[in-house]
Amino acid sequence: MSKSSHSTHRDLKAALQQSAKRAGESSPSVRGSDWRLATVTAVATDGTLTADGITVRRMETYQAPAVGDVIAITQSSSGNWLGWGRTAGPAAPNGAWTTLPLLAGFTSPHAAGFGLAQYRVINAYGTARVEMKGTVGCNTALTAQTNATPALPAEARPSASRRLVLGRTYSATALGAVAAEMTSGGVLSVFGSTSPSTGFFSLDGIYYDI
Repeated sequence: MSKSSHSTHRDLKAALQQSAKRAGESSPSVRGSDWRLATVTAVATDGTLTADGITVRRMETYQAPAVGDVIAITQSSSGNWLGWGRTAGPAAPNGAWTTLPLLAGFTSPHAAGFGLAQYRVINAYGTARVEMKGTVGCNTALTAQTNATPALPAEARPSASRRLVLGRTYSATALGAVAAEMTSGGVLSVFGSTSPSTGFFSLDGIYYDI
């Protein structure tokens, strides 16, 4: 038995509505802006990255991106994609405190009751920054410039050497400060002193911009 004209028109209308719905769901100009979570699979040097097969441009606040980051991405009605930034996770690659590696001749903490020497990479006002804390003891008192760490990972290295002022061994007649330098190669170098000689130094409150 053949369908009636009314039934045929009804089926055609339903098919057209479903087709329009699918087209709207896949077209940002119809759907409007939207956001979703995605996993980073590649990071480029031009400010873009790939997440779940989609190329997105990072917001300035999303610093030190890494493959494996779970990020929030958003699409405009014109089809452009932006990466808002990393979402929190149980083992975020950046932002977590990491023990500062030390070369032979240095120990941390320098004495009981003081903090372990650590560093972390954070975002500060749209710029990647390294914060440090803890104390480091010198097995032999420093009286000259001495490297205290091996090279830190690339994400913790500044673009140029940064001069730092650290607290150090002090006495009633000498200031408790010593000059230091974080090189662009990621090595912390301490300039020892003879008044008094540097037996330990503090990293509490120290930071430098990448």
